[in-house]
Amino acid sequence: MSRRFHAYVYCAVLAGTVYSAASHAADTNTTGLPTYPHDDKGKMDSTYRSLPNGQHCMHYSGDTPDALADVEAWYKKQLPAAKLEDVNKDSLYGGYFKLDGIKLLVGNDIVNVYRMTNQKTTSIEIFKCKDAAHVPN
Repeated sequence: MSRRFHAYVYCAVLAGTVYSAASHAADTNTTGLPTYPHDDKGKMDSTYRSLPNGQHCMHYSGDTPDALADVEAWYKKQLPAAKLEDVNKDSLYGGYFKLDGIKLLVGNDIVNVYRMTNQKTTSIEIFKCKDAAHVPN
């Protein structure tokens, strides 16, 4: 076999390995809002989603084994001008269950930091929204 053939096979295998490694990596948070430093394998939506409050948002979600209080404190420091609410107020989750945590409102955008009872990880959800929430009359 020729050197050219071996080089071709080597390049094909290398390209397949690089593609495979990239496809298994965690998604990057492209919302422009801060990513918690100990976030573990977050996922970024590829398209806008409609929220129950009428907003259309890109969504990033991740988890961390860090304590809820630590994650809340980090986001409060990163987003000092954010309006702070209980995560259950006007819940995006339908109010079907009680969460422990906070919601930070930054303009039209939302950062939810919460933990469910007996959950071993703290969840982080970031919504980068292109419009404001609809306010009922």
